[in-house]
Amino acid sequence: GITYDHGLVGAVICSMYGLAAFLAGRFFAGRWRRTALPAATDFINIRFGRRILNFYTIYRGGYLCINGLSLYALAVMLCPLIPLAEGNLLRDEATGMLSVDWACIILAAIVIGYTTLGGLWAVLITDMLQFIVLTLCVVAVVPLIIVKAGGVMTVVHNAPDGFFQPTAPGFSAIFLVGWLLINLFNLGAEWTYVQRHLCVPTPRDAQKSMYLFGALYLTTPFLWMAPPFVFRTIQSGIDPQEAYILACKSVLPAGMIGMMIAAMFSATASSLSSSLNMYAGALTDGLYKRYIRPDASDAQSVFIGRWFTFLIGVYLLAGALVFPRLGEYRDVLISVLSLSLASLLLPTVWALYSPKVGSRTVLWTLLVGIPIIVVYKFAFSETGWLAGNRFLYNLNHFVSAHRRESDLIVGIVVPLAILLISELRRGGADSGWIQSKERIAEFQKRDTQDRADEQLPLKVFAWSLGLLGTVVAGLTILANEQVITLASISFILLASCLFLVALLRKRAT
Repeated sequence: GITYDHGLVGAVICSMYGLAAFLAGRFFAGRWRRTALPAATDFINIRFGRRILNFYTIYRGGYLCINGLSLYALAVMLCPLIPLAEGNLLRDEATGMLSVDWACIILAAIVIGYTTLGGLWAVLITDMLQFIVLTLCVVAVVPLIIVKAGGVMTVVHNAPDGFFQPTAPGFSAIFLVGWLLINLFNLGAEWTYVQRHLCVPTPRDAQKSMYLFGALYLTTPFLWMAPPFVFRTIQSGIDPQEAYILACKSVLPAGMIGMMIAAMFSATASSLSSSLNMYAGALTDGLYKRYIRPDASDAQSVFIGRWFTFLIGVYLLAGALVFPRLGEYRDVLISVLSLSLASLLLPTVWALYSPKVGSRTVLWTLLVGIPIIVVYKFAFSETGWLAGNRFLYNLNHFVSAHRRESDLIVGIVVPLAILLISELRRGGADSGWIQSKERIAEFQKRDTQDRADEQLPLKVFAWSLGLLGTVVAGLTILANEQVITLASISFILLASCLFLVALLRKRAT
């Protein structure tokens, strides 16, 4: 939507993830892996204590439902493709298409189901598969949409003023820097990303995975965002949230559109599945096994973990259904992340390096920082609590005129200031730092990697590519148009499958 409205800045915002990934790889990924801990929750428990871990789990749980907005975003793109007859229970009477609410419910049910059955392997395999399929689809869309628009020079000529600028109103250079920092904290301390840092064989592997992430996110956004960018020069005035899928629909055969939607769903599902797995595990270990049944068997823990997965999935679905009714989902998402993410994550990355950060600092950051942010949010604007104060007129006017930048500045500066004050006031090392050094040393001594099943995901991935290639080959035979495009994609998928099969056989020998 941002790309359709404002142009190049949409891709530039996405590329901030890439810069953040390079910094996270340099400063955080290897350091996390060197701890040899099983999960981020173990670090919180050792470094700050069980009470802070429980507090974090509950506090982060309240913020978790915002992730449900990704389901809503996918549903908005999916629904314009599915017209339904009058009287259909799933029909939105206003549009004649599949209801967005029902689409969210169906998508959530699929995510909950395959996460419950597949666990972390399901997440990792869908990550790989959706990347290949989505990249192939977008690579096919870009030249086709440019040709439909009349060529590159026609796109340049018909683009609105400022469409090629890296910034736009509401998305200034200050916003981009703040967004970079927010995503740096996210990649360095969000439990789902930390789990990826911890599950690789060596610290160097953790760094390389982040560097690859960064390289891809620095370059590919300019490819991904080309369809809505070009489509703006073809058709203006449509709902920006639907621009991407309508651009693809205008040039891709029906079968390829379905495959692209499936890949987009896979990308969304992998992110949500990571959250479901992580929080279900935290609740199973921290609540069920600690307080309800300490002597629970592995089978009982798995059963309860699946129930927690289901309940958290319903909670995410509630976020998908409720938050869009509070305003445009894009603005809700940016505002919540800008204001709350640093307070949640900055103490953890700070504690990786500083011996002075303790449990009290975490509590101060959350219990003092968040209320300050809330007061700012509702007090400083032209319609806020302090709108009538003439001494604060200029400040209120600035906040109203630069809402996104102000949210990021306050959301980052407040927790950073609390941590700096704590760092300067504290004389010696926190007891949690000393204890964590001893416990981490124990984990490092028994750090081993089980490689028994390392071939399994590669096998599933290879045969999935083969199946997709076969399906696209069938579409090529049945298609009346874009035959060359379909045949090329089928060839790439089948060739990739054969390459991986040959690689697996070589490893087996």
